[in-house]
Amino acid sequence: MNVFAVGNEAVCAEAASKIRAPLRFEGVGYYDAAPEKMFAAISEPELMSKWLPMLKSLHLSHAASDNGPASCGIGSERSCSFSMMGDVFERVIWWDPPRGYAFSFQPKNRVMMPTRDHSVVFLVRPHGNGGSEFVFRTYFNWQPGPMRFVAAHMMPMILNMSLANLKRLLGGKGGKARRVA
Repeated sequence: MNVFAVGNEAVCAEAASKIRAPLRFEGVGYYDAAPEKMFAAISEPELMSKWLPMLKSLHLSHAASDNGPASCGIGSERSCSFSMMGDVFERVIWWDPPRGYAFSFQPKNRVMMPTRDHSVVFLVRPHGNGGSEFVFRTYFNWQPGPMRFVAAHMMPMILNMSLANLKRLLGGKGGKARRVA
């Protein structure tokens, strides 16, 4: 099965080939926002800071974007700083507004974020009468060490906080995250 499948819709086999780790966590939520508005909330830095817990800063560069230096696309890069987790480098590996995007996720501090081969996928599809379904998937391999067990319990809590924050921001039922493996 294609790792990017949403229902029967294969979203992006090209990006799926870049993911080198199993699905670990998944969150699904339903919001009162059209797909274009939902996509903006999950991709624009000024809106991401309103729902993503612990995000302290986010800097974006489109220098390597396949859409040119003025637009986000495959190759765009983000440098993020998170409370407790530290700094993270992200590179967009799939970009298809308003359907979603995916990015590689490389924490600088492997002690606090004990993962490798880490990728994140955000999917958006129409739902109900003008709303959206949002699917958040995170794929990675665990690194050894004591923080692995702490992170395994913290990640679903953070994902659930994210989905609840999106509910406050956009309205709707919200959602729930779960550990897959």
